[in-house]
Amino acid sequence: MLKSMTGYSKVENIDENYKITCEIKSLNSKGLDIGVSIPYFLNSKEILISKIVSEYLKRGRVHIKINVKFLKPIEMNLDFAMAKSYYESLEELRESFGIQTPTKLSDLLVFKEVFRTDFDDEEIERLWNVVEIVLRKALKELVKEREKEGKKLQIDIKNMISKMNEIVNNIENVSQNLKDVIAQKIKDNIEEILPDNVELDINQFETAVALIADRADIREEIVRLKSHLKRMEELIESDEPVGTLLNFLTQEVHREFNTILSKSRLLEISNFALEGKYINSQLKEQVQNLE
Repeated sequence: MLKSMTGYSKVENIDENYKITCEIKSLNSKGLDIGVSIPYFLNSKEILISKIVSEYLKRGRVHIKINVKFLKPIEMNLDFAMAKSYYESLEELRESFGIQTPTKLSDLLVFKEVFRTDFDDEEIERLWNVVEIVLRKALKELVKEREKEGKKLQIDIKNMISKMNEIVNNIENVSQNLKDVIAQKIKDNIEEILPDNVELDINQFETAVALIADRADIREEIVRLKSHLKRMEELIESDEPVGTLLNFLTQEVHREFNTILSKSRLLEISNFALEGKYINSQLKEQVQNLE
């Protein structure tokens, strides 16, 4: 099943000790780019969080924000030296700017560094066990959201591939009589140029037609286009991340349509090839959203 790289999830868990919230946002990216925002007392788990994320996601710019609220009183430590430094700095600023209002306790409360909570390893592990459950649940929800978007993309991509297959078949049908059409065009041009009393050398004429028809031969390009489109059809039914490979195939399809345009001697083939390029460019935009 195709998955989009964009998605959002938010999971909250409340027990007798903690209220834990995990919010995840994911956007498009060439690889897996993980950003983590967590309370300082969980800093030791940041690498583990990234590892867990990589179990669920393979591509995307992912930002994870985890908040922890304690529902029971916890022991707080005051850093008096830090508080004194802030107070003296605020007093210095007040005097420098001629502010008459004295420095108050509320002015110091905005500095979180003044208050510290020291958790032992046992408490950190107990908290982490709950956080991990919330994190994994949020990741599962995110994957579901990305799958929903992937289903929508899959429908659009299928339609685009179908249209390009139809175009390639049209090009193939028109090119079946390519040599005869080229021969008739050359003959008509020669008859316009040559005087009435000059006869056409059949051998030279056929040689010229064969040479031009060979240069305009697009059978190989048609075979490769059919192969690329068939591979796309297979990939969009896969359960594996296929965004990167599909993006590569859109580049190959673009190259084949360009080659057909450069070789084309018929306006009808050129128009079909241009239409194919346009649909492929739309497909490429959609593929950029896939994991």
